[in-house]
Amino acid sequence: MKANAPEKLYLLPNGLISYCRYTNEDAEYARTDAFIEKAEKFFTEKFEVEDYNNHIDIDGTPIFSYGRFIEDFRNYMKGE
Repeated sequence: MKANAPEKLYLLPNGLISYCRYTNEDAEYARTDAFIEKAEKFFTEKFEVEDYNNHIDIDGTPIFSYGRFIEDFRNYMKGE
């Protein structure tokens, strides 16, 4: 289930939290699940993988399972 929260929050210099950035000094925080989803999309597009069970190959030699890579990445980012 997706969280009903903004992808990013900003901590303002005065300690208040905002949904939008006001100055370059505002600290930006991203939801972990939003970050993981965005990273997964990047990996999928970068490696041009359509199926999580595909293997990334160089000269026909399998390197790793993309599905296992994504699962390992998700678990690592969640601290598991």
